[in-house]
Amino acid sequence: MHGPEAKITAACVVAMLTAATTWSQVEWSVDTTRIQWGEPLTLTAEWMLTLEELNSGVAAPSSWPAWTDTTDGGFEVLATLPTDTMPAPSGLNADILLSKSWVLTSWDSGFVVMPPATFGPHETSPLLIQVITPTLEADTQPAPPAALWDVRWTFWERLLLARKWLGGVLALILLAGGLWWARRFWKTKEGVDVPAAAAARPDVPAHVTALNTLQRLLDEEGWKHGKAKEVQAQASLAVRHYLEGQFALPAAERTTREIESLLPASAVPRAWHDRLAQALEQADAVKFAKGQLPDLTHRALLDAYISFVLETQPRDDERAQ
Repeated sequence: MHGPEAKITAACVVAMLTAATTWSQVEWSVDTTRIQWGEPLTLTAEWMLTLEELNSGVAAPSSWPAWTDTTDGGFEVLATLPTDTMPAPSGLNADILLSKSWVLTSWDSGFVVMPPATFGPHETSPLLIQVITPTLEADTQPAPPAALWDVRWTFWERLLLARKWLGGVLALILLAGGLWWARRFWKTKEGVDVPAAAAARPDVPAHVTALNTLQRLLDEEGWKHGKAKEVQAQASLAVRHYLEGQFALPAAERTTREIESLLPASAVPRAWHDRLAQALEQADAVKFAKGQLPDLTHRALLDAYISFVLETQPRDDERAQ
């Protein structure tokens, strides 16, 4: 349906954020420059940054194009893929590569321009996409109406046609039975085992455990003794356990990207969504660091975690209940 797959890379602005230590570049590309009506094309933006730029927040979510239904050029947005964090290719003056893709389509025929987009301090070059109409033969005539047939299904054929619905009903019955059994089991367990366990081993509040761990890491300053990765790993794990204990958000075994996708539906205050996701992403970036992070960066991350716990910990009236 289309010609040879072509990938156009639009080189964009290289901005020097400081005179000697920072460097940043955004490139975007499409997987094809020629589509038919309604066919998808994938637009990918790659943002290469140094760790200093990443820590400064230049690539925060608000710095990316905020496309929902359509782009600025009129392309329909079919899907928005999450941002992926990778180490920058060797040989470049960058540490981190952020990649984000959009699946687009168009219903306008002719040449459609994807105008420049703004990525923080950068602006990309325009892209030219050819949208063609489906090819129809000149003498094509509408097909005549099909003859109507009286179809008689046997019982076995009807059963085969309904097997998906029957499977769904059976699955719901099994699920309901499993939930009923689990409810009876836990009610029995709560009446016998839980009080004894609670009396033998009282629970420590999640915010107390998190604050103790974070304050210890801050006091020990392990990053000064070659333990930068261990410090950030323990700190992010402490925050994940706090999210589980305080907000019932299953975060301990989740990646940062998965936690970020769960935050909007959680009880975590909205003001902390972007700040918490950015802090966790910065901690993840430590494993890609080519050198030691500044002392202030480690302290800033730990201070951000401690502030999050202090501002969201249970109030005194909640603890008393």
